[in-house]
Amino acid sequence: MPKFRRGSIRHGAPINTVAASLQVWSPTFSRAFDSLPASVCKTIQPKVDEMGLQLESFAHKRLQGRSEFKLRVVDYRVIYEFDVNQGRIYLHYVGHRRDIYRP
Repeated sequence: MPKFRRGSIRHGAPINTVAASLQVWSPTFSRAFDSLPASVCKTIQPKVDEMGLQLESFAHKRLQGRSEFKLRVVDYRVIYEFDVNQGRIYLHYVGHRRDIYRP
């Protein structure tokens, strides 16, 4: 069962001006994210939240030959898909860049 998480809105932002995208965590993403060191999680989560706040205008980078996109966060990558009309980010995988693209 996927986890759902609404992206956070930065403090001081006017209420009802920005709708954060719903984050849909796959079981694979959830297990991998939970196994990461806390310092890495604290770096990745704000980047995913920021992407959710700017879903339409965010510079998404498509993976070559695949339908997914990648988000670079230091040495880690988040593999995801998104639906602007539904306001959702489907988070599939997260891991270190040396391991994330291996089958």
